[in-house]
Amino acid sequence: MAIKKLPSTGDAPRSTGVPESLVPGGAGDSAGFPWAGRTFDHHETAFADDDGTTPAETAAAIDAVREAARRTNGVATAGDYWDALAVLADAHADAIAALGGQRFLVPMLAEAGDLGVTPEGRTVEKTQELSIVTVAAPDGRTVLPIFSSTETLSAWNPQARPIPVPGVQAAVAAAQEGTDLLMIDPGTPEREFGVRRTALEAFALRERVLPAWADPDVARAFAESAAGEPMVEAIWLAPGDLEGRLLEAEVDVRIRLAHAEDGVDRAALAELLQRLQQRWTASVVIAERVDSLRVRPISG
Repeated sequence: MAIKKLPSTGDAPRSTGVPESLVPGGAGDSAGFPWAGRTFDHHETAFADDDGTTPAETAAAIDAVREAARRTNGVATAGDYWDALAVLADAHADAIAALGGQRFLVPMLAEAGDLGVTPEGRTVEKTQELSIVTVAAPDGRTVLPIFSSTETLSAWNPQARPIPVPGVQAAVAAAQEGTDLLMIDPGTPEREFGVRRTALEAFALRERVLPAWADPDVARAFAESAAGEPMVEAIWLAPGDLEGRLLEAEVDVRIRLAHAEDGVDRAALAELLQRLQQRWTASVVIAERVDSLRVRPISG
């Protein structure tokens, strides 16, 4: 699923009407995934017994990520840190696969449609349409907010109408709207969890995908990018957003500088980073698997 980076639309609803991806029909969805093997009944029948609370599986998946992040922050040794990161990476991958199969509520806001005039001369709304809502992420990209419960949706915007859909359809709606990211339960910190651009396809297919900082192919691509650079003693990846709340870049690229005890030549460092960034941009693996990154040169 190719999700292009587009500028943010801010907090206002978009006047696009209900996306086709939220209405069943056709041989495949708008991202090209076939409907065969998936059930997308109309929400009034598929979710007839839904009481609007957070599904237990959703809560369990997000809680597992939170607990793994808490333990990672609390380790005392380097060995324990890397062990904790492996557990955290698995929790993130498990969450993506599990959440894609859950029910979510897509918020829709009513907007005036056609206007008319009554015999008394009053202007009235003849029709009203629902519009999908996108918001801005901290880095300016667009986000499709989705909610696990009517409670978290109402806390975010009490005027929004909940449209229940399977997680896969929420991912398709994000692709159709041109948004980079899904955000589960924004405004409810204990429930917030983001699905990044690079994980949307796995989310839609209910498959596991490791975060980029735990992907060995990504680590190899970064290591190869620095090969032959005398200023680079080592390069490795760390999570920038432990809890997956989209508050920071996904990946911290940490570069240990060689001979830094003699001082760092700022001009040479700037040229090094420029060369590395050009290689990262040209790397298919990095472009396809890394959602966002932050570079941290280390001189000590």
